[in-house]
Amino acid sequence: MERGKLAQWLFIGVAILLAWQFLGPGGGLFGSKSGELQPAPPAVTSPQGTAEAPRPAEDLTCVIEQPDFDAVLTTQGASLRNLKLKGKKYTTEAKGSTPIDLVAPADVENTRPLRTDLRLPAGEAQQVPHNNLDWKLAAHDASSCTFVYEDAGAKLTKIVRATGKPYELETTVVVQNLAPEARKHRLTVEQDSWRTKQETEGSLGRISEHMTEVVAATTETTERLGPDAFEPSDFKDKEFTNEAWRRSPGATRWVAVSSVYFAKIAIPFEGPAPFAESRIEEHWDRARTSAENRTKDAYFGHVYRARLAYPEVELAPQAAQTYKVLSYLGPKDRDLLAAVNHGVTEVINLGTFSPIAKVLVAYLRKLHGFTASWGWSIVLLTITVRMLLFPLSISQIKSSAAMRQLKPEMDEINARYKDDPAQRGLALQELWRKHGVTNPVLGCLPVMLQMPIWFALYQALQTAVELYHVPFGPFIPDLSAEGKYFIIPLVLGASSFFQQKLMPPQGDPMQQKMMQYMLPGIFLVMMLFLPAGLGVYMLTNTWLGIAQQVGVEKYLRSKTQGTSAGIEVREKPSAGDKTPGGDPNKSPPALGKGKARVRG
Repeated sequence: MERGKLAQWLFIGVAILLAWQFLGPGGGLFGSKSGELQPAPPAVTSPQGTAEAPRPAEDLTCVIEQPDFDAVLTTQGASLRNLKLKGKKYTTEAKGSTPIDLVAPADVENTRPLRTDLRLPAGEAQQVPHNNLDWKLAAHDASSCTFVYEDAGAKLTKIVRATGKPYELETTVVVQNLAPEARKHRLTVEQDSWRTKQETEGSLGRISEHMTEVVAATTETTERLGPDAFEPSDFKDKEFTNEAWRRSPGATRWVAVSSVYFAKIAIPFEGPAPFAESRIEEHWDRARTSAENRTKDAYFGHVYRARLAYPEVELAPQAAQTYKVLSYLGPKDRDLLAAVNHGVTEVINLGTFSPIAKVLVAYLRKLHGFTASWGWSIVLLTITVRMLLFPLSISQIKSSAAMRQLKPEMDEINARYKDDPAQRGLALQELWRKHGVTNPVLGCLPVMLQMPIWFALYQALQTAVELYHVPFGPFIPDLSAEGKYFIIPLVLGASSFFQQKLMPPQGDPMQQKMMQYMLPGIFLVMMLFLPAGLGVYMLTNTWLGIAQQVGVEKYLRSKTQGTSAGIEVREKPSAGDKTPGGDPNKSPPALGKGKARVRG
């Protein structure tokens, strides 16, 4: 491919990358119009839009202690206040001093994970007077918490217990009607998260680890939704209920709130079949900042909500209804998710080329079983992929090597037909045909065929929790973050510069010089932000590309040593020219009136 064309495709690729990063889901430029608000009521009000009962004055907590996490539940909503992961790997600092907490800050009171509401959107004879119930802590031990609410009309029992498996909690809700007449309720169980806009914004080519989405998995679809799916105008779509929740079609398998490395999943286990519903709400300090200026608020962001919405149930006097929900709240570790079952491994978002990415990740994990090092596993994976794709690359490498040998002849053609691009192209094609050189444009086809694999590998490495806070060598303290002292970007830039020097010169010298410095510069800048795991892959891939280029060219030189190629351009005399060979003062003939011949 001519370097000018390569530059065009490069700029197009960078433009697409930037557009996806900043304009796509979670991007910064497609927010709501100033002053235009979502029709959904904010989380601090009830579904009817009226203020809930005040928060109970008494706030008791119950702690569930497990080997891999500590969960703190509160009587305010009988929901999770904190869920802190254990182990050095899941800390916010390199030295492991601050455990990661998967629960949103406490100022979003009505959107804590495992919150259960029982009110219907409207109607009489409801089981409970409001959703902010005054729960009491009835019993607790190291692995369970039991909450009870009781009034003249209902007795509610909510038990949250650890299953003994990593990051799992089981929630059981029993609703008993104590009223003398039939009463109705509608249970919802939520998973929630709150992130500021600043937290979810990535850098050039880098996805923020706090980038969050809501996921609804049903028998018909798996929907992954970001804030752009909940613009004010979107709430008019048929998928939205009269409560302003988006309902996914099909029978519910599970719902989740998912970031790059962690997920909070709710799976219906016992009770009537629920609906899968989701909503993403804008959140800011409404007391301090007006709606028109909300994006300027330091806490402006989104509350991500995914819930199981059970159908309405009417209970006769003294009748009871039991619900059970299994929750997974932890890292998106493939083995742990597979143990949960119910297809929750789909919560890992591997992008458009997920089938390819799944194969690559499975192979990467196999390699880790042999090397016990994720860094070296990435190196071996890159070598394997490069070797498998070598048959697609060999024609391009041969073409580049042949063009380097034909440089004097190509220079002569360029000089002879510098003012006639059509005739120059004809002569170059004849030269390439004579020496069995693939047209450079066709030589780029193998590269294009490889792109799905590279994109899949890029997505897999950038979202693999296996690389999270894992060191590799003295300059890479974390494969999921940038390395130390910009070592990888500098080495990659230098390696890319050397690789460009190996490319055969084509076209305008200024264009050649621009490409020689532009490509290494782009790689250097991108690697300032990308995870070091991707840097290991890109660096290994670049060195393998250089080795292949040098090796093939050396082999071809040994096969063609002693041979040479000459070029002679012959032109037919123009019509009416009677002199042998034509008039040398006339300009070269137009395409179709001359013929370029190559003499071997």
